[in-house]
Amino acid sequence: WYCNGRLATETGTFVAQLSEMCSSFCLTFVGFCNVYAISTNRNQNETLLEELHQIYPRYRKNHYRCQHYFDMAMTIMRIEFLFYMILYVYYNSAPLWVLLWEHLHEEYDLSFKTQTNTWFPWKVHGSALGFGMAVLSITVGSFVGVGFNIVTQNLICLLTFQLKLHYDGISSQLVSLDCRRPGAHKELSILIAHHSRILQLGDQVNDIMNFVFGSSLVGATIAICMSSVSIMLLDLASAFK
Repeated sequence: WYCNGRLATETGTFVAQLSEMCSSFCLTFVGFCNVYAISTNRNQNETLLEELHQIYPRYRKNHYRCQHYFDMAMTIMRIEFLFYMILYVYYNSAPLWVLLWEHLHEEYDLSFKTQTNTWFPWKVHGSALGFGMAVLSITVGSFVGVGFNIVTQNLICLLTFQLKLHYDGISSQLVSLDCRRPGAHKELSILIAHHSRILQLGDQVNDIMNFVFGSSLVGATIAICMSSVSIMLLDLASAFK
């Protein structure tokens, strides 16, 4: 945008390219926040997962729907993985496909300048090597960003469904608890202590992930708004690209 977009003379084009730049910047900011949160909180995450592993219900499975929550968590993580992989492949192959389309159907010369102005913030001067290095740099950068996004989303999914499993199990045990039975008071005390520990683990999850939640909400909201502005000001073909 600094090299090309800010020099636009038409107001609509200038605003569209400025909005696109802001959107990309916000998504980049969200990616860096994910990297920061995972890297700085690694020890806390490992400790939290270890605690959840220790209290995982292995013997009183009649009150815990382990398979149900396992299947739900795996389904969500598979969908997220497929979504990010499709997005990654599309984003990094789009410049090459558009370049090939222009060359075969519109008989443009392979000068690489059109695609460079659209996707990359520097001039290549018609060099295939320069265009390839630009594509490679974005491919590697987006791989890191998508990788940390997948790690973050899977970690949140694991922690969330582990907590849901315990909440559901505690609720089931409380419902089935017979107060007239001998030892019911002791069993209730154990359930209350277990419930208190689960609530403390939930607070730890929030403390670790609040930074990710906040930055993602703010950054993604601004990015969506800026992308909407950019798309509304472009023609249909340019907006689709």
